[in-house]
Parts: sequence; C-alpha cells; structure tokens
Amino acid sequence: MPIPISSTGQSYPTVLDYRIVQLIGGGGFSKVFRAVNPRSKSHPVAAIKVISYAPGRSNKIPIDRRALQKEVQVHSILKHANVLEFLGAVERGLAKNGQGATEKGILMGDAVATTQESKQAMDKERERKQNGEVREENYVPGLYMVLELGAGGDLFDKIAPDYGVEEDLAHFYFLQLMAGLEYIHSQGVAHRDIKPENMLLDAEGNLKIADFGLCSVYKYKGKEREMNGACGSLPYIAPEMNGKPYKGEPVDVWSSGVVLFALLVGSTPWDEPTSRSPEYCAYRSGELFQYDPWTRIPADALSLLKKMMNPYPEKRISFERIKRHRWYMRRNDLITQKGRCNDPVNLAEKLLQGLAVSGDISIDITGGVGVGGAMIARVDLHTDGKRAEIPENVSLTQPEAIQKSSLGFGAGGARDAPLQLPSSTALPSLAGGGGDDAGRRLAMSQQISNRRLEFPGSTGQPGSSGGVPEASQFTQALNHFTQFDSLATGGTHARFSPHLTRFFSTADAATITTLVAEMLDMLAVQKSVEPMGEAEEIEEAYTFMVHGDTGDVRMKESGGGDKDKARAASPGSAAVGGKVKIGTRGARIRLGTMDKRKCPLRGDVRIEVLGGGGGGGSGERHEDGGASRTAQCLVIMRRSKGDPLEWRRLFREICKQPAIRETIVST
Repeated sequence: MPIPISSTGQSYPTVLDYRIVQLIGGGGFSKVFRAVNPRSKSHPVAAIKVISYAPGRSNKIPIDRRALQKEVQVHSILKHANVLEFLGAVERGLAKNGQGATEKGILMGDAVATTQESKQAMDKERERKQNGEVREENYVPGLYMVLELGAGGDLFDKIAPDYGVEEDLAHFYFLQLMAGLEYIHSQGVAHRDIKPENMLLDAEGNLKIADFGLCSVYKYKGKEREMNGACGSLPYIAPEMNGKPYKGEPVDVWSSGVVLFALLVGSTPWDEPTSRSPEYCAYRSGELFQYDPWTRIPADALSLLKKMMNPYPEKRISFERIKRHRWYMRRNDLITQKGRCNDPVNLAEKLLQGLAVSGDISIDITGGVGVGGAMIARVDLHTDGKRAEIPENVSLTQPEAIQKSSLGFGAGGARDAPLQLPSSTALPSLAGGGGDDAGRRLAMSQQISNRRLEFPGSTGQPGSSGGVPEASQFTQALNHFTQFDSLATGGTHARFSPHLTRFFSTADAATITTLVAEMLDMLAVQKSVEPMGEAEEIEEAYTFMVHGDTGDVRMKESGGGDKDKARAASPGSAAVGGKVKIGTRGARIRLGTMDKRKCPLRGDVRIEVLGGGGGGGSGERHEDGGASRTAQCLVIMRRSKGDPLEWRRLFREICKQPAIRETIVST
C-alpha cells in the first residue's frame, strides 16, 4: 500500500528511480521502506533507509552528520556477496530559497551512486532538477539511502530461543559471516556492531552484513590505529571496549563468537562482559562450562568459541587462524565452493525443523499419520524481526543509548542478583508434553519432505502458476512449508514474514486486546492501547513519516503526564471508562521495556479484525456451548527495536497465558 501524501503536501520522493511503497521498519531518526523500480534488472525491489532531517522532539539526540557521511562513504565502497549492497544515496527537502527545510546536507554532491543503473538514474534526476521539475520543499527533508533488500529478513528471526539451530546451519552462517567480515577488514574497516539484528538474509537465504552506522576505518595504507568508544549491543560487545583504546579486528572477532554461541544454543552467554555479570565472571573462572547450555555445544565448536571469546584481545584468535580451525574446516553440504547456499529449499526446511523441535511451531500428529499417510504439521506460531540498541556511541539507525536500568520482562531484573546457572534467559518451550527432540525432529522432517514434493520450486520445474523464481525459493519455501495460506481467511493478510510473530485467535478483537494488555501489565511492560481504523492508519503514517516513532511519547506509565491523560479521555482512545475500544480494523498496543539483557525492546501488537469477525462482540458458540474455532482476529507482534530472541521470548510469555493460548487456532 503506498504511503499517503499528507495534507501539508510533504511526501517521500522517487529516489534513483525507486518509488517508495511500504513502511517496513525503523525507529528514532531512521525509517526503512520497501521501494520498487520495475525497470531495474538487478534490483527491481530495494530498501530505502530514510534518515530524517526534520526537527525532532526535544528529547531526541541531534543527528551526527559526520557519522552519516562516514556511513555513506564506507558502505558505498564495500562490494561483497555477504555485505548488503549499497545502491546509492540522495538528499531531499533541502530547499535553498528559504522555503521548507533549511537543514545542511552531508553528501559531497547531490547524490552518490554505485551501480550503472543508479548512476543513470542520478543523471536523470539532475536533469529534472535543472529543469525545475523537482520541488525540494515538498519532500520530507533527509538522507535517502537505497540498499539491497534483505528479502529473507533477519537471520535470528528464524532461530528458536534457548534451542538455536543444528550445527550444520550454524556452521553455514558462520562461514558466510566470516567471509563478509574478512573482506570488510581487508578494506581497513571495523564494523563494531556485529549482532543478530545486523545479519540479514537475501531471497536465497544467504547472509548479508548490514548497518555500517558505527563502523570505523582503523587501517589505511598499511598503518593501523586504535579506536575509542563503546559500540554495539551490550551482550555482544568486547570486554576491552571500556573507555580505553582498542584494536579493530579483535572486537569484531569477539562479537562474532557471541553470535556463533547464539546460533548454537539460542541465547546470549551474558548480559554484558563485565564484573557486574555473574555469568561472565563464571565464564572467566571456567565454572560456566559445567552448566547448560555450554554443555550442549560440540567439542570442536566450543574450542573455537573459547579462542574467539578470549577476554584478552592480544591472545584472541585472528580471522586467519579461525579459517584454519578444525570446526571451521568441517564438511558442510549446504554451501558451495563459492560460499553460497546450494539449495534454498533445503535451507528453509532445516530452519523450520529447528523451530518445530523448540515448539515455536508445533506438530500435531493424529494417530501418527495424516491424510494419505503424511504427517500433519499444525502451525501455531510464527516468527518476528528488526533491531537492537547500543551504549555510548550512537548509530543513526539505532539512535538511543542503552540505559543502565533493567526492567527485564517476566523477571525482577535485579542487577546484583546472585549467580543463577544456567542462563537466566532460559524459558520453557511453548510446546507442552516434553516429547523427545529426536522424535519431533523426525516427524517434522517427514512432514516437510512430503510438503517439498508439492513445492514447485523444489525440483526446478515450473508449477501451475509458472514456477517459483530461483531468487525467491527460500522465502517461497518458508511460506509453503508452514501452510500459512490456509490460515489467512480471504487472502488479504500477509503470509509468513520474517518480520512478524503472529497467531490467529477465536476471540473477538476487544477480548484478545484486553487479555494481551493485562498480560503486559503482569510483565511490567509499558504500553499504550489505541483503536485502529482507516483514519488512524493514515494519520499514523504521516506522523511516522515526519516525526518518527510516536510510540515513544505514547508509552508512558499511567498518570504520566497531561498529554497522556488528555489522550486517555479523548473519544479516539482505545481505553474509555476502563473498557477497550476497537476501531474498524481492530486495535494496536504499543509496548516498550528493557529485556533481561538490559537492552531496550520495543514494538507493537496489532489485533486485526478478520472479515466478518466483528470487533467487539463475543465469539460464536457451537450448539454444545463450546467456543467456535473460527478465527476472528489475527494477532501480530512487530518488533522495531531489540534482540529478536528476546522479542520471541516476550511473545512466548504472552502466549503462555492460558486465557490467550486457548483461543489460538491453526490448521
């Protein structure tokens, strides 16, 4: 759906022949949109990241234009299969006649273009500008960066919390991460923000390193310099980033080790690598290796992890030595000699098998077999996606510094709590029953294998609709194997998406909104509830466009200000007289908290009314008095900031509430 043009006339322009069509994420100063250019042969669909120059609210930090300039200059020269491709950048809304925005630009010229197509588009835009066809004052002022679209979403959106992925998958993505990082360092650049949110997947499931907002050039013409400033997300930063000078390669090696740990076990090893973390102290003493999940890590992988996460940077393993390590050199049939995925469908299968074993998607076997002897996979839950926070240095795509407090949903979050092993992030799987993993994995494998035969792209032959394009087999396979189509009544709702966590509910919109809001209160999560209708959607789109994420001002604790009190009393509020008010399309719950790793976690819950379901009445009843199993609502949790694994844990906590869980329906 195109972003609407506001009543003031401000809008988003066409950028290097790309037309913005849909907001897909962002927060603070930065928004990310999906954009299309049908004439492009290499990237007909791309992502446009917009860093707004519009005056923000008083509580926003000013934009660091030098850091933005560095991000553009560095990212534009990086060309590698495992680095998200930079296509170009332009500035818009910088009027020279006193009209509209008057902010200073950061680019050396009118635009930066890195591909032949974008250079041709840049030349055309310059010509249009000279002819007076472009009126800058009509556009939202800011920097527009055109990037390759990570069509597969975040890698960690598909990883089961507290379970991880099988060793071959972890190895596959680790090899691609190392290939991308080794190239980046060969260009004299340290990324300094390696974490799950910055590891995207393309349409074939290959890894792409993204977000160079915190990068730094540490080596030039053979000369290496030390850097300063803590950068990254607390669980992933190296311990030497403590205010003293540090070297570039060791900090990225450390962060990559934490990422590998998370791939293998589905959690981070500690909340921060300091003496304040009992888990990190136990790691340094060696005590931590006696406890789960460390005991689950294969011996060779554990050997590599210890070398990558050596607390002493001068003793930490280098990229060159990592490539000679036994675990790095193990055989892996998922990857080609050129470092690419050799079977996107098989890759999707393996990711989904891990989600099935962990309980993120569950298998319901009726009598051991389904129709035609095939196992029946019942998809209860799906996945999520987007970004986290940082300490001291600020990335413009993640602009808010980490706070030292910790709400920690579902836990006290006490900073000085005694050492509790294993990791405090461990939560029970959503799936009950406690069946053995091997049996569940086998059942899911059999089900997916049967589904694979139905998948037109799995054999390379065209299907009834002309076949699945090679470049989209990975995402097509995710849709196919999870059977999401059978859940979406009317076909108007999004299919399996790497950016969403969702379920269908038999409860009406008012009931499920109330239940979710009550659960968030129990978890001490700040929230605001509002109706969702066509008018609200248009108003929100414009506010989101110009001013950033409005959730920051709406998520106040009860009684937190005159503005919030006025909003609560207004006719458009979702909470009137203690009752939930539902709009024509449902309701939205904006939420914000600090996760158990002391990192900000933000997003929203959308309760969408399905066709014919109604919004505020009680659900249909069967003649025997039981509740109808017809879905009335689609409940979608969308993350805007924070660790994907922590977001999924919050989703689990909400779905574990009996009153909510009993309304969840599936095929």
